Amino acid sequence: MKNIERLNKIKRIRTWANWNMGLSILFMFVGMGFFLYFRGTGLQSSFQMLFLILLMISFFMMMIGTVLYMISGMVSTSAPVVECPSCHKATKMLGKEDACMFCGQPLRLDEERAQEKKA
Repeated sequence: MKNIERLNKIKRIRTWANWNMGLSILFMFVGMGFFLYFRGTGLQSSFQMLFLILLMISFFMMMIGTVLYMISGMVSTSAPVVECPSCHKATKMLGKEDACMFCGQPLRLDEERAQEKKA
């Protein structure tokens, strides 16, 4: 497992979005489970409010995850593509310092441009 500090920034945004969507689906299932388990009992009215709250939280988490995926996609289209010196694969960079998407090698955009100017 890679160290989180050496993850690519685009990959990190996508990971947050994925966890957000997964937790929102979990909240929906938990809320539905409470609602169905206590259906027909005297406690149904109190758990309807819990069901509604969990559904609203999961809806907002799903929207946040969708926005994060959209942002990572838009940022990914304008990110410069550089070649990683250790694994020799093309990777996208955000900012001047980032990590390789595949091997986690720290990269600097200034060094890459200096090497391109020499060639």
